[in-house]
Amino acid sequence: MPHPDEPALIAYVADYPSATALAVYGSSDPAAAGAALRAAAEKICEIRHPDEPDAALPNWCEVVDEDGVPVLHLDMKDEVRYAGLVVRIVLDRLAGSGVDGRLEPRREPEPAVPYDADADRYSGMRPLTALDGRGLPPGFPDGFPVPPDATLVLAQQCPDGCADHAVWRRSGEPFTGYLARLRGYGCAFGPVPRLLTAGQAPDIVRYTLWRDGAGGQVTLYRSAPGTPPYWYASVVWQPRAEPPATVVEPDEAPDDRPLPTGPGAARELAEFLVPPQLVAGYETVVALATAARAVEQLLRAGGGAGRRAGPAVAASRLAPLFGRLSPEQVDMLRHVCLALVANVLAHGGHARPAGLTLLRDDRGHLYAADFREQARGAVDERLVATLETGVALTRGVPMMTGALAGIRTAPVRPAADRYAWLFAGLDSAELVAARDACWGLFGA
Repeated sequence: MPHPDEPALIAYVADYPSATALAVYGSSDPAAAGAALRAAAEKICEIRHPDEPDAALPNWCEVVDEDGVPVLHLDMKDEVRYAGLVVRIVLDRLAGSGVDGRLEPRREPEPAVPYDADADRYSGMRPLTALDGRGLPPGFPDGFPVPPDATLVLAQQCPDGCADHAVWRRSGEPFTGYLARLRGYGCAFGPVPRLLTAGQAPDIVRYTLWRDGAGGQVTLYRSAPGTPPYWYASVVWQPRAEPPATVVEPDEAPDDRPLPTGPGAARELAEFLVPPQLVAGYETVVALATAARAVEQLLRAGGGAGRRAGPAVAASRLAPLFGRLSPEQVDMLRHVCLALVANVLAHGGHARPAGLTLLRDDRGHLYAADFREQARGAVDERLVATLETGVALTRGVPMMTGALAGIRTAPVRPAADRYAWLFAGLDSAELVAARDACWGLFGA
């Protein structure tokens, strides 16, 4: 039987296909409601992508408990045509489990200040519904310098309370002199990788902050072209922070440093974004993603938008690229990529692609048995490993980058155990070997 609000739910999912959040409110058994939503998520992950039949439709689909309310989060790559099917799956699983309550889009709490989308630059934060007696998020220290002649337009906090975020806005002129005020307050400044400022906002300036064991980040920027001409000052503050490895003098000029590439850029990014235990793993994912883009370009070369070459042609196109590596490097590259894929599948949120049976060879390295058998009947035996590795990269990298997507836009560095599962079963030597093999494809 249709849900009374089913058309409205479908319209909501169609409006937000890459950021769907459906919650069950008023249930007498939130745990059962969460179990029903997880069953729905598993079913949704079984839907095949229309353009990639071996891949699941959603980039990500998971259920999160948010203050006692189970919420299904879904990113299905703007495939709005599946909105009705998604809603029906969820409603059927809820009805089949006998769960009471009401399925609705997740309710956003009333924020303490009017919302400004241009101010909302970090992921994973929730709006504060109240400010302290100073009119600030409660985590900001006493005497913190508030920008003059500005309006607070965003106040947020990390769900675990580890950091607060405030954004001020004003029109007419930039926040000239504000960095000097922060320095006068006792803040030391550290650099932010250029890869995290390039293309993020016009006239962006961004630094880390540290003062007496606490700190965070400050970002100055201008509103996007085509919107009202506003200037913004964004500050993230956490009660415990590490001092910057390199202290710099702040400069209010926009960050126009050259955009770095290659291993050095990946290392700088990893060391900034993740704790030391995850640096090698994050570097490896960045390198794998770089290699996957190169492979994808070769597979689509001359085939028109959205079209890939057949197995024999694909293998011949990839042969010069992977010919820059030794057979052992190609083998390790495939193994690490598939090990990461296996960890994503084990962690949940993705359905296992059809025909993905992972086995280990005599070296203990993973390979896709079904694909290897198919490839041996379609391409020259000498190019089987090349084709296997290319397909592992193009099919596997979106899974692992999806699992790590929130790191670049997180307000603070995550705890190591939050992402350690992705690299389970891989030692640092294997990760480094795969990383170096990827860069070896480009002579780096």
